[in-house]
Amino acid sequence: MAKLATKTITVRTPEEQEIQITVRQADLRAGFRRGRLQGELIYGENVERSDPDLANAYAVYCDLVAGTAQVAGALPWPMDVAEFVAQSDLWFDCVGLPWLQSVRELNPHWAPGYRDTQGETPSAVASPPDSV
Repeated sequence: MAKLATKTITVRTPEEQEIQITVRQADLRAGFRRGRLQGELIYGENVERSDPDLANAYAVYCDLVAGTAQVAGALPWPMDVAEFVAQSDLWFDCVGLPWLQSVRELNPHWAPGYRDTQGETPSAVASPPDSV
């Protein structure tokens, strides 16, 4: 079996607390977990859906949970979706954005058309075929 890629990033909270996050290239189990989380957030009972921004937070949450191998430091982990949404405004720019970028770098198939920080489409994302 081929070893899947991982990447460890170190970020700091607004309070300058260090967090180390190891993300991974998804295997079948991670893909199933992501799909299960998405299903729970789309179809589950007791899920708040009135705020359109929550749809984005839910999508990001599913990718982060399924694409993360380990978290060490000042971030509570595992984190449920309610904690994630409650804290997202406080730490997303300094923690969440580099984290999400790393997950999507290793799993570009989770966000077709996602562009890296240089604005180029990752090579793993194929262009649509020409019309016949």
